[in-house]
Amino acid sequence: MYVAPVSNKIFVKTNVNFLADSALKKENLQSSETGAQIGSKKDDKKSSKKYVSSSAAITMALSAAVLGGAVMHWRNGWEIGSLKRELAEVLGESEPVKKSLETLEKSFNNLTIDNKSLNAQIQRARNTLNDIFEKGFTPDEIRTKIFNDLKAKIEKCDPGYDILTPPAKGKNVRIYEDAVPLPSHVGTTNRAGMKGLDMPEISPDGRFDFELPMSDEVKITHMPSVDFKPVHNQVTNISESYADSVRWDNNKIARDIMQNFYDGHGQTLDGVRLHFEPAGNGRYKVRIEGKSTYTPDKAVYIGESTKRNNRKAAGNYGEGLKISVLKLLRDGGAADVKIASDNWKLTYSLAEGNLSDKKVMVYSLDKLDSYNGNYIEFETDDMDLLEALKNTINRFYHSNNKHFECPDFENGLMSLKILPKGEKGGIYIAGQRFEFGYDYDGLDGIAINIKEKLPKDVIYPSRDRTSLTSSNLERIAHWLTVDISMSNNDKIKLLTSLENYWDKCTPPSPMDKFLDKFLFYLNLNGLKNLHIKFPEKYVAYSNASEDVVEDLILKGYRVCKANFNEIGMPTIKDLIGDARAHEVVVPNDIQKKKVLILKEAIQKLSPSLKDKHFTADELDTKIYLFDKTSAKERRMYSDTLAEAIIDNGQSKGFWIEKSYLDRASFTDALETALHELSHKAGGDESSEFSYKLTNVNRDAIAQIMNDPISRSELQALNTLWNDLS
Repeated sequence: MYVAPVSNKIFVKTNVNFLADSALKKENLQSSETGAQIGSKKDDKKSSKKYVSSSAAITMALSAAVLGGAVMHWRNGWEIGSLKRELAEVLGESEPVKKSLETLEKSFNNLTIDNKSLNAQIQRARNTLNDIFEKGFTPDEIRTKIFNDLKAKIEKCDPGYDILTPPAKGKNVRIYEDAVPLPSHVGTTNRAGMKGLDMPEISPDGRFDFELPMSDEVKITHMPSVDFKPVHNQVTNISESYADSVRWDNNKIARDIMQNFYDGHGQTLDGVRLHFEPAGNGRYKVRIEGKSTYTPDKAVYIGESTKRNNRKAAGNYGEGLKISVLKLLRDGGAADVKIASDNWKLTYSLAEGNLSDKKVMVYSLDKLDSYNGNYIEFETDDMDLLEALKNTINRFYHSNNKHFECPDFENGLMSLKILPKGEKGGIYIAGQRFEFGYDYDGLDGIAINIKEKLPKDVIYPSRDRTSLTSSNLERIAHWLTVDISMSNNDKIKLLTSLENYWDKCTPPSPMDKFLDKFLFYLNLNGLKNLHIKFPEKYVAYSNASEDVVEDLILKGYRVCKANFNEIGMPTIKDLIGDARAHEVVVPNDIQKKKVLILKEAIQKLSPSLKDKHFTADELDTKIYLFDKTSAKERRMYSDTLAEAIIDNGQSKGFWIEKSYLDRASFTDALETALHELSHKAGGDESSEFSYKLTNVNRDAIAQIMNDPISRSELQALNTLWNDLS
């Protein structure tokens, strides 16, 4: 890139040890990072005191800057005297500082001598070019014909390309030979034909009687009977105030009551019966029955549970039942709660404790005639609790829960079903639906069933079973990608089943966040280096304006989440390239002709440059104008005279500032063109670029010196340029 100096005279970068103009470059290009980069930005002078800690650090930083060629000129650089004063002020007048400054001053003086030598070389090269253009070695009639032919060509003002549409950079739609196709179909017919439950409503007086149909999925748990001694009013260590330690509303009380019946039937509510009836005085009698049996210790002791080692059961330590009972006694209006199974009946109530005046839970354990099943029975005055118990039926798996019918994806670990638009879904873990966003119906449009208890680092199984959030969903996404029981093929099928969520959207829904994390972790864990062949017009989002995205959608493209790029989907940038670096200026007639003269000059140098340095397409360069004083350009490009358009190591032309084009001599403009074309080798600060420009200049000058026709052609173009100026 060319940048403007302080004076009107153009500062030309030479082909040997280029004076580092990185500080003069536009702000969004990376400069050479050398040491503390003193002087490389406008605010370095202000911040130097903050970062300089020792004379050794300063010496190393400045030495690196000198060796890297980072010497600034005029207002963009520094004066050695000023720098010495600043360093002395910061570091004091110690001997190490003085020696470092002396070393620095010697290095600077040596570099100044080198700069003078380089400037002399520049001037000699320019003088050589000027001499060539001013002296003629070809017969007049040939030179006249060359001039007239070129003049006629320039007068046509036909650049041969669209001067208002610069080429995009970064287009690179990769084809992966190892790409695997997406599955054509991943839906299932599992549990097809579910009828759904035709449950009656609770009558106004609280009457309700409903039994879920039995199915061959029910696996009844029967524990052997045990003998025991009946007890009466046995005091427990669970105080009434313990109910305040959990944040349970009626939905959570109903959840933990129903969970015990669910687990006792082999992870289904099939065969469970709910019966409500009025009990007078605004109270309702509730009885819920199941067909499994268990021993009384499971209903008495905290820490005792039939489900602790069952990964597909929701319970762990038997707390849920006891806390549900406590909440019914304390908040649900129940005078007592009866639990019975097999040969025993347990009655819980609240009574005065032995150690304080606070009430505690007490229980009586009585023998019962053989009862093949189990039940819980209590009275309540809370109609809302009845509704919660009824609604909780569909918050567990049963053979008529439509959330489990024909899932779009299912394996041994999980299932997933996309629901009709507007329908509420949820997340089931070990068959129990969890709240999401403090709502059991809080997840829109999808039902996710994780078939076993999740690891504690994914969801901690607290007794509150607190509401899940997007963060929990993202942790589930991570767990799915690393779980060894889920094959890569299944992961691709799961991804396919989530196609409704592929699109980039703002703001993202919880499932959009889930999918983003799933894609991200697929690349890190499950599918690293595996590529998927996506449909032709699917493109992953990359930084682009809204109008670009809308235009792609109008053209039939589907713009998907950015992380799809990690597994083989091309990005917007791959498809259409980077956004334009500058705002195009429409050239006037004179500017058009100057552009054509520059293009023609590059073509005339093809014999020495083609194949060796540039391709034929690169030499058929495309030139675009911009205005550094415009509102859009002046902040970033106020010092920029020209800028290369490089795409994947290939030159696609260059930008040139319109006022510079107006005032520059032909030799200066041609030198700028060669400079920008040479940037295909690297940035201003790179040695590759320095070598490329050195060799390009050398071979171009050799052609002009040794070929009279080429010399006459460039002399003619010089004359045409001067006539326009």
